[in-house]
Amino acid sequence: MPRLFNRSHSRDQVPTVPDPHQRGYGYSKNESDKARSELLSGKTNRPVETSNLHPSTYDSQTDQYARNASVGDKYSRGYGDIDNDRAELFAGCQPAQSQHGIDQYESTEMNSEEEEEAVEGIKQDTRKLKQESVQSTRNALRIARQAEETAQNTLLKLGDQSEKIANTERHLDLAKGSHNRAEDKTSETEKLNQSIFRPRFTFNKEAKRRKEEQRVLDRHELERLEREKATADIRETRDRLTRAGSYEINVLGGGGVDNYGDGEEGIVTGPPKLSHEQQRGRQTARARYQFEATASDGELEDELDDNLDEIHDVAKRLKGLAEASGQELDSQNPRLGRISNNADKLDAKIVRTTGRLKRIK
Repeated sequence: MPRLFNRSHSRDQVPTVPDPHQRGYGYSKNESDKARSELLSGKTNRPVETSNLHPSTYDSQTDQYARNASVGDKYSRGYGDIDNDRAELFAGCQPAQSQHGIDQYESTEMNSEEEEEAVEGIKQDTRKLKQESVQSTRNALRIARQAEETAQNTLLKLGDQSEKIANTERHLDLAKGSHNRAEDKTSETEKLNQSIFRPRFTFNKEAKRRKEEQRVLDRHELERLEREKATADIRETRDRLTRAGSYEINVLGGGGVDNYGDGEEGIVTGPPKLSHEQQRGRQTARARYQFEATASDGELEDELDDNLDEIHDVAKRLKGLAEASGQELDSQNPRLGRISNNADKLDAKIVRTTGRLKRIK
C-alpha cells in the first residue's frame, strides 16, 4: 500500500499530497455518478430506469439471488411470492419421522405405566377399604355379642325374680293358712270363754257341721289352686328362659337344626357351617367385587361374609331375647299386683283377729 504521508527527519519540510485523479487512489467522475445513481435508486422500492444505463452496466447490476419482481436493486426484497420462497427454502429438508415415532412410543409407554400405576392404586385402595370393612364388622360383632350377653343376663335376672315372686306367693299362702287356723282357734276360744250361766242349744247340728266341713274344704281347695298357680308361673318363666336361650336353634336353625353346631345356650361363637352349594354361591356373588381372587383376598371376603352373617344371627337372637324379656315382665306385673292385694287382705284379717283376741277376757 502506498504511503500517503512521508515522514521526514526535517520538521520544516512539507509532505507531498498524492493526486486524487491518479488511478488506484480515487474515483473518476463517471464512476461517482454511477454509484450515486445506484445509491439513490435503492432508497425506494421502484424499479430502476434502465434506459439511462448502459446495457453492460445493467447486466452487471442484475443479482442472481435477487427476487424476480422486476426490482433492479439487489438489496431490495421486492414483491416476491412468500409461499414459493418458503417451499424453495425447505425443499431439501426431510421431516424427522423417526424422532416423532420415538416420542410417540415413549408417550404410549408412559401412558401404559401410568395406567398400571392407577390400576395398582385402585387395587390398594380396594384392599384397604376391605380391611377397614372387616375391622368395622369385627367391632360391630363384638358390640352385638356384648349386647346379647347383657340381654341374656337381664333375662336370667328376670327368671330369678320370677322365682322370688313365686316364693313370696307361697309364703303368703302359708301365712294365709296360718291365719285361717288362728281364726278358727279364736272362734273356738270365744265359745269356750262364754259364761256357764248362758247355755246355748244348737239346732240342726248336722247341717252346721257339714257346712263347716265344706268351708274348710273350700279354703283348702283355694289354697291348692293358688299354689298351683304359683308353680305354673314358675314353669312358664323357665320355659321362656329355655326358648330364649335356644332361640338360635328353634328359630334360626329352622326346625331344630343348629347353624353353628354347638347347640348350647348363650352366645355362640365361631363361623357357621356352610354346604358346598352355599360356598359356591357365595364365591359367585362376590366375584364381581374382586380384581384378583388371591388367597388373602378370599380370606378377607370369607371373614367379611361370616361376620355379617353372624351379626345378622345375633340381631335375630337379640330380638328373641327382647321379646322373651317383654313377655316375662308382662307376666310378672299381674303376679306382683296379686301379691299386693293378698298381702293387704291378710293384713286386714290379722288385725281383725287380733282385736277379737283382745276382747276375750
